[in-house]
Amino acid sequence: MGCGHYTNDGYREDIEVENLREWYSTWSKKIRPRELCILGGEPLLHKSIVDIIYMTKTMWDIQDDQEFEVVSNGLLFDRVPDIAKALIDNNCVLTITKHSDDDNYVRLFDKSIDSIKKSGVSYRIHDSVGNWLQTYHGYGCSIEPMYSDDYNLSWDNCPTGQENFQLLDNMIYKCAPLAYLPLQKRKYGDKLSTLWNPYLNYIPLTSGASDFDVLEFFTRGAESVCSMCPKYKKYITKESPLHSPKYYERSRSSM
Repeated sequence: MGCGHYTNDGYREDIEVENLREWYSTWSKKIRPRELCILGGEPLLHKSIVDIIYMTKTMWDIQDDQEFEVVSNGLLFDRVPDIAKALIDNNCVLTITKHSDDDNYVRLFDKSIDSIKKSGVSYRIHDSVGNWLQTYHGYGCSIEPMYSDDYNLSWDNCPTGQENFQLLDNMIYKCAPLAYLPLQKRKYGDKLSTLWNPYLNYIPLTSGASDFDVLEFFTRGAESVCSMCPKYKKYITKESPLHSPKYYERSRSSM
């Protein structure tokens, strides 16, 4: 699998710690996840990532029968003071996604892995080279949904794994692509294809949800919005993650 939430567009907004604290306060009283992941974008870019790790463990009261992880490309590990201590103190696994076999990237990746090994942090590598799943066509304002004609099959082959629910703005979304799609709309406005309109109308689980609403949401399974993704898994090879958003803009303009 791989990122399906428009990271090539270079969004840079950090979630404020106090906002995150409010979201945690709301939802930790309603649900108890089997697995809780901190991910981005790249979470090690967040200036308060160490504080967030400690706060997450405390506010969710994560126990030994639950999994707690930070999902990262690992490249910034040496640049974040106290990140190793925070991960170890909170029994938090560092899940490192290997994105590419580009020579420059692999050199940096291997250097980071050496540092992570020496730190004593519990880590694992998710090797996604040649194993990314395509979740939409195009780039930037030209993106379009895969538009499956069988959303049940899309759900059966869900690129996000069926259980990667996303907490954002104190609401829970079925998946990250649905959660972050409004960012694309705000950025591109009327340039964004109207094919996205049914998915932009998606209603997430809100903080006022009843226990019944929560149960129904997490057991819902396939629904019509799943048609934004392909009905069969479509693997692609990702270009070097060292490319900037401008690289993709130039690539699009030359097509």
